[in-house]
Amino acid sequence: MNGPKNFFEAQEMYEEYLRDIEPVKAQRIINEFRSGIHHALPEFGYQRTHSGRKMTAEEIKNAQEFKKTLPNQKLLKLRQVLQKSFEKNNVSQASRRTYGNRVEQFLTWSAQQVWWPGSRSVKLKEQCTPYLRHKHGSLADCKLTERKFTYRKYILTPQETPPKLQSQLRQFYLYLTEPESPGRIIKPVEKSTANEYLKNIKLILGYLYRFLNVPMHELCLELIVPVVTEEQLEELTPLQQKKSWNQSKKALEQLICKHFQFSRDFNSSVSPSTKMGKINAISALAKFLYVHQVENDADYRLIPIFSTIDHHYNKVLEELSEWRNSRHSVSDWSKRWPNVPEGQTALQVIQERIVEPLRHECRPRTRRGDFRSREPIAISHQSYLKWALLAYLPARRQEEYRELKIALSCPRERPQDLPGDGLYQPLPPDNQRERKYNGMVVDNYLYFTYMHENHYYPQGIWVIDTRKYKTKKTYGQQSIIIPNRTFEDGSSFYDYIERFLYGWWTQEGYKNELIYDWWQPEMQGRRGRWLSSGRIQFSPKDACSLPSNSHSAIWTWGYVFVLPKSGNLASSSAFARIFETISYRLIQKRISPHIMRYVWATWGLNVGLSDSELGSLAYAMGHSVKTLRDMYERCTPVEKRQPIESAIAQRLFTPSEQHNQKLPLNLEVNDLVQIAIRLTQEERQQLIAKLQSTV
Repeated sequence: MNGPKNFFEAQEMYEEYLRDIEPVKAQRIINEFRSGIHHALPEFGYQRTHSGRKMTAEEIKNAQEFKKTLPNQKLLKLRQVLQKSFEKNNVSQASRRTYGNRVEQFLTWSAQQVWWPGSRSVKLKEQCTPYLRHKHGSLADCKLTERKFTYRKYILTPQETPPKLQSQLRQFYLYLTEPESPGRIIKPVEKSTANEYLKNIKLILGYLYRFLNVPMHELCLELIVPVVTEEQLEELTPLQQKKSWNQSKKALEQLICKHFQFSRDFNSSVSPSTKMGKINAISALAKFLYVHQVENDADYRLIPIFSTIDHHYNKVLEELSEWRNSRHSVSDWSKRWPNVPEGQTALQVIQERIVEPLRHECRPRTRRGDFRSREPIAISHQSYLKWALLAYLPARRQEEYRELKIALSCPRERPQDLPGDGLYQPLPPDNQRERKYNGMVVDNYLYFTYMHENHYYPQGIWVIDTRKYKTKKTYGQQSIIIPNRTFEDGSSFYDYIERFLYGWWTQEGYKNELIYDWWQPEMQGRRGRWLSSGRIQFSPKDACSLPSNSHSAIWTWGYVFVLPKSGNLASSSAFARIFETISYRLIQKRISPHIMRYVWATWGLNVGLSDSELGSLAYAMGHSVKTLRDMYERCTPVEKRQPIESAIAQRLFTPSEQHNQKLPLNLEVNDLVQIAIRLTQEERQQLIAKLQSTV
């Protein structure tokens, strides 16, 4: 016989058992048993609507529905919560004995059943991982584009770069990134942006060298953006100056057009985003090469070569806008978006079919019941946490999670407001964090605290302090509290964070030869074993510290997520590919961290968030509501039409149909109840107001 799925089914099975063995006394015993259960329910979260001693019929019905939401695991706490309820409500000793005995008899019977959550067989089953085999094959078999070959590389390598060009590229990089650069009138850019510009410039140089046969020693940045100096122009007549500029503009335009055509032919590259990357890099290079001919940003517009750049920029921008408006993409979105059943959202599918299975894969035993090796357990925890941060919280940009840091040391003296036996995972002071030239902190940290923004949390909270993200200049520092979700098996999300960071200790099994002596006070002195060393299992090679004077504390730090095999930080592409590999294994879809931003934006519009809620969602994701709607929303045409079609059905047709429908005269009370159930909330309120006015 299958076991009960929830508290309510367990109660029904017990009552059926009582009717079999005590047919005469069964109903009295059942009534007393139910009364005992009803005493305990408020401690599990059930809220009564009346304050009377006995529950009303409506409350009993609601209590039955509530019990269906309680997992069997809650039975383990039934004895304790019942006593707590007795104390809180001042229940008489006679009632305590009667109801307490009935509940105790139920628990005694339950403990003898094979499904009892406290039994060894159930515990063992709950500790076993699900089936982990890759049933969908290799990720490489899932092509996102129509390209029938891998991306062909033609970038100019360091070995092929002549010394003079290397010097030019270094100067260009410093021009882009240094806090102060002689003559520069534009603001410095982030190093990641500068690296992207350099990559695109090296691609164009590689094209010149490999396919236009420009000799290596002749390669220079002026081959991309021709430079016409003021000295050259002084020696020319106005007509000759115009001719010189036209030649330079023509050379640049030919290079841009030929390179775009080459990209289409050589790598099937047709995305306007790729073109925009090239144009932005060329624009930045042009500003670098003409830096000595301008005094302010408007002067660039007076240089004829920039009109050619602006022309192609606007052309690509128009193409990019057309792609976005039509939701066109180079990659096949059907392979990147989950199959969503009617009535659900993509976010729900991901939470249920990816994140929750990953949580189950963190279990310590194999399907046969043997303990797993330590490293696979640590890898499972890391995979789950990566996905959970993107699926439990509004998804931010992947770099914030990829480069998320954590302190690996702390001062000798504990802060005074920290509980004596509390976890201490500190946030380093600003002077011990990565900072820009202007003193602004530019990194993101995961830490644990009991005091956050003048509010005290007795159990403590995990927080992500976000100081480095793309739109920080607009939205400022964000401090993100990670909610501590609880699960049916009694564990919480914080358990998984701490198991990954500090390791996982258990008293289960037979070979418990170690004595616990670490940070959890409830475990001190107990025998057990380490299931995993957590993050340290990967032998991280990133322990770092900022230089400081001899009088200050030394703070070391590392990245939260490092690669299991190497212990190093993953590259952007490798980090995204980890997500795609996992999602493909579980649901045969290639879902990246960036796709999760589309998933959250679409969810917000699917569930009908209000304007203020959408604004909050956009802020939590680090962008504007306009960006959320214009760039990230991926609602289907059916989903977009659904609200108006429902409104038409309710407001144009349903009222007239109801008006023409005559009610029979011999209606019973239950018939009226069924009619009332079909009413909307607004219609019910109107009905109640009408009835009250006629009394």
